[in-house]
Amino acid sequence: MRRHIIVSGNALEVMRVKIKMKSNIITFLTLLGLLSFDVTLAQKKEAPNTLFKDESVAHSLYDKMIDMMHNAKTLSFESYYRSEFKDEPVAHSLYDKMIETMHNAKTLSFESQYRWEAKGSKLGNCTYTIWMKKPNYFRIETKTNSGEKGGTLVGDGDYLWIYWDKNRPQFSSEDLEEYQKTSSNGYMKEPTPLGQHSIGHKTSLLGAGMSMPIIDPSTFHGHKDSLQPYIDAVRSLGTEKIGDEECDVIEVSLMKHQRSWTLWLSKKDFLPRKLKQVVRVSYDIIFYEEWSKVTINDNIPLDKFNWKPPEGWKEWRLPNPEERLLKPGQEAPDFDLVSADGGKIKLSNYRGNVVWLYIWRVG
Repeated sequence: MRRHIIVSGNALEVMRVKIKMKSNIITFLTLLGLLSFDVTLAQKKEAPNTLFKDESVAHSLYDKMIDMMHNAKTLSFESYYRSEFKDEPVAHSLYDKMIETMHNAKTLSFESQYRWEAKGSKLGNCTYTIWMKKPNYFRIETKTNSGEKGGTLVGDGDYLWIYWDKNRPQFSSEDLEEYQKTSSNGYMKEPTPLGQHSIGHKTSLLGAGMSMPIIDPSTFHGHKDSLQPYIDAVRSLGTEKIGDEECDVIEVSLMKHQRSWTLWLSKKDFLPRKLKQVVRVSYDIIFYEEWSKVTINDNIPLDKFNWKPPEGWKEWRLPNPEERLLKPGQEAPDFDLVSADGGKIKLSNYRGNVVWLYIWRVG
């Protein structure tokens, strides 16, 4: 993971790194700008033989580093930090127990406070409430940050329906004129074969300010999250109390920690009460959820999962990307892109040449 840090004399940044070792835990807390630090060493009594004597020459080098930081007026550096860790079987078993609990439950419902951010800016936040029932029923209702009702998603056992009480959101793949014609009294519909559909991939269509849930709700119906094969390690981060719930805290690493989930799993039912996801690309995209009102195996009437479009409403589909492709012989619009080394690439600079666009995604 690449990090860029620039510090001025009056800047205040907090860096905290915990390094777990066999015999001790070192907590290194640095307040850059104030440029003071504190090191606490917690020794494990069962391993006293790992301590070593202080070496004055080595210690002077450490003091020199601190002295340089104290005397600098500005400081900048680029750091490459990888925090891969080994799998811990006990922690991994807690994650497996969460999945097993969702698979075995007959019904599941909860309310989630959801938000996501990047580069210190909020990208969206909302509240969603979900009800699920075996074999293939579900319902999600959303509220925006301002308390307004967002879209609703209903699974009646055979089809998924998405509708909006007010105008639906405008999506980037449609132009304004088309949106104005179809923004009201519309709904979406698609089949939902058991275990072969993802609720999580549809929630961004609700227009409430959310992307995907951290844990795909369709796990409850037997769907295997597409990220599951990329889990390479789970470790324990101890225990913590969330509200009145005692929780085991675990961190799940995917793709060598390119993405991670931190889950606060209730000791009572093994389901999350708090979740955090970090997607590490050229910058961190961070997602947070807090679950409340969690119920398992309560009676949820089937009426909760029934919805039919009112008279006069029309089915609407996302525009087909192929409809917006350039026609053969049509001149391509000019555009700029950021290159891998941080420079700029402009299409018109390659006029007269064949240009191959290779579009890919990481994370």
